Amino acid sequence: MSITTKSRTLISRPAAVLLGSLIAATGAAGVLTATAAHAEVVGTAEVSPATGTDTSGISLTTSKACPDAATNLIVAVKGSGFPAEGQNVVGNSPLSTYGSTADGGLIIPLSQTMRDYANTAGFTTLKGRYDFTVTCRTAFNGTSLGDFTAPIWFTSNTAYRNTDPAGPTATPSSTAPTSTGSPSPTGTASPTDTASPTDTASPTDTALPTDTASPTDTALPTDTAAPTDTATPGGGSQGISTDVSGGGSGGGKGSLAATGTDIAMAGVASALLVAAGITVVRRTRGREEFPGTDTQNV
Repeated sequence: MSITTKSRTLISRPAAVLLGSLIAATGAAGVLTATAAHAEVVGTAEVSPATGTDTSGISLTTSKACPDAATNLIVAVKGSGFPAEGQNVVGNSPLSTYGSTADGGLIIPLSQTMRDYANTAGFTTLKGRYDFTVTCRTAFNGTSLGDFTAPIWFTSNTAYRNTDPAGPTATPSSTAPTSTGSPSPTGTASPTDTASPTDTASPTDTALPTDTASPTDTALPTDTAAPTDTATPGGGSQGISTDVSGGGSGGGKGSLAATGTDIAMAGVASALLVAAGITVVRRTRGREEFPGTDTQNV
């Protein structure tokens, strides 16, 4: 008995209570740490319709399927008016309950409206951004195996849209991506004007052919000069000479009047001499034209 009593007095009641509190706190912290460590965003979700009101029916579509280990899901919403840890809008449900897209994404219709969820949370004004979180899990373990998030924005107490009215914000990246675009092309130099072709020199007119010199008329044969009287055969040359001197008055030396010759007789003699000369010439030409027929005088 004394030994037992001594053992019980080693730890007082206040000390035992304090020790128990520490153990419980440590265990709870371990559970919370484990749950947070396993929560991981594995994709996104989209709210449909893209625009609506506080009383519109809403559905969520995830970008892909839950991880293979997941069998169930839950959905919570956070934002102005809701608890900081979020308010469940879809309870723990088997994945097989929902339809899927061609890419394996889950289609999850919400059973109530945003106005209903606001009333449940105890507030009346919907404003700003609200985030839905789809958590993939197992039926009996609340640890997240992967989360999908989908935001909406209430631009008034009764209207929402699924895109940020302030515009998209750039998602920061750990390293700035290098530009893959082709460098801006440098301006192509404006082509210089092609020199205008010089006009081809107009061909010079082909020189007109000079007129062929008109052939000179062939000179008509000149009449054969009348042959001079040839010497009569057997005799000397014949000559006719008339020497008329003196003036008309008969006063000059050697005139017919001075000689006392009868002028009439002289004229007759002259005429006979001329006739004789003509006869001789004709006979001479006849011999030249017909030499074979002409016989010499003996």
